[in-house]
Amino acid sequence: MKYSIVFAALVSLGSASPIEPRQQTYGSGPYGAVASSSDSGFADHTIYIPNKAPLTAGDKFPVLVWGNGGCGSDGNSNNKFLGHVASNGYLVIASGRPGGSGGSTTAAMMKASIDYAVKVAGTSGKYANVDATKIAAAGFSCGGVEAMAMAWDARVKTLGIFSSGLLTNYTAASTFTKPIWYFQGGSGDVAYANGERDFKALPKDTISWKGNLPLGHGGDLFNTNGGKFGKAGLLWLDFLFKGSEDGKKYFVDGGSKSDGWAVETKNLDKAKPL
Repeated sequence: MKYSIVFAALVSLGSASPIEPRQQTYGSGPYGAVASSSDSGFADHTIYIPNKAPLTAGDKFPVLVWGNGGCGSDGNSNNKFLGHVASNGYLVIASGRPGGSGGSTTAAMMKASIDYAVKVAGTSGKYANVDATKIAAAGFSCGGVEAMAMAWDARVKTLGIFSSGLLTNYTAASTFTKPIWYFQGGSGDVAYANGERDFKALPKDTISWKGNLPLGHGGDLFNTNGGKFGKAGLLWLDFLFKGSEDGKKYFVDGGSKSDGWAVETKNLDKAKPL
């Protein structure tokens, strides 16, 4: 029933050897990353995955599921950011095929990404080191609305909203209880008013961070590694999923302001690794 707010709006890494060596390598993280849609029965999504096993014994790769701007069906549309995230030790699944065109993605496709991550995590081969107990749902613009539909999925631990806000059922944000991060493009961002409204409506106990960088809709997400939007997005994941001290300094200790973010927070002092 709760997914209807979106449907109404949207009508083994067992070795260190490359997984698909002929493909482009993404990101500047220590793992590098490759992308594909070759998994049998899951061809309508794009999978970004580290190109090496964990560098430290016992480490696991958390999961990011992603919705594209415009709910577009090209899973490579944000590849500079998503590939960079994967290259830093994450499994990333974007709705839509690489280079896909025609039609649009849905919240159901994002849910399918979560289902798939849970299914394959810990199996042999390239998914051997995936940890599906740590799943984040995020998206840009229309894709951010898809991510908000995951607010009630118990498998999702945190939400990342990039230049987005609810399109219908505006009171739904008042029920969001998961840690939620908003990355907005300032007053010139077409989603600015909706994002501001949603942030204000969050329950008083919800851990949240909202940053505005005056770069407009989507900011510099399409720049190398996702630009400052991508830097903040990766640190959000590292902070909550890996206990990163750099992430803590950026968000809790105010380091993001040095990058130009105008920040508001709620209960951030209560944030801790998930």
